[in-house]
Amino acid sequence: MKTPSLIVGCALISLFLLAPSSASPQDKQGTVNVDSLAVFSKMSTESDTVQTLTKGTVVRILITVTNEEGNWCGVASQNGSSRIGYVLCSALDQPKDTPVVATQGGSRLQILIGSAHVTAQTSKLQAHRSGDVDPVGQTLAPLPGYSWSSNPKTLVIAIRRGCPYCDASMPFYRRLGEQENSSVLHAHVLVVMPNDEATGSRVLSKGGLEVQAIFGQKLEALNVSGTPTVLLLNSNGRIEHTWVGQLPPQLEKEVINAASE
Repeated sequence: MKTPSLIVGCALISLFLLAPSSASPQDKQGTVNVDSLAVFSKMSTESDTVQTLTKGTVVRILITVTNEEGNWCGVASQNGSSRIGYVLCSALDQPKDTPVVATQGGSRLQILIGSAHVTAQTSKLQAHRSGDVDPVGQTLAPLPGYSWSSNPKTLVIAIRRGCPYCDASMPFYRRLGEQENSSVLHAHVLVVMPNDEATGSRVLSKGGLEVQAIFGQKLEALNVSGTPTVLLLNSNGRIEHTWVGQLPPQLEKEVINAASE
């Protein structure tokens, strides 16, 4: 006869084997390491934003999941038990002992549930550790055709086609470009997109955005795990500030102030 704990464990394992992506249940704390972090209703940057967290906010991590968009953490408020939504795990500082889980995109999928361990077949394998290093303070390599030293500061706008929050942020990005042209900003505005030039140009044209752009660039090279993301870098390529998601007015003002100094 199976014990109740074993039955529960088997049920959990079955649930994860049926899920479209890997999952690791946990209950750990995480600290927001970016200036603004969007909390999404689903594990997709195309879902609704239910809340925006500021840097230093502590949340409880209920579960980590990996899908085609990246590593997601289901989070609750520090004193709450109900999940408020999902955030990109890279925007949270987490304990170093977070277990390794596997994603879709591998030959085998490993699911870790406490001390239990099962293996299931998948198509590919990509292992990851939950919680990445805070990008602020890191120095990025120059991008193709652009050197950070060509301007005192660079305001990088990382967007992609099909991102609704990127589209919704276009009026703000257009204003940044206009303020650079009028010398209000002391930073050069640079759009970076993973899409090809033809696709990216259509996105910028539709948004009325007339700024320098680099297309076909993997956003991982900028330590960007979700779009939209805005980075402020100095002339050495050091990241001074980051803002993630569609920004509320007060954070838009914060971007402008930081880029005007």
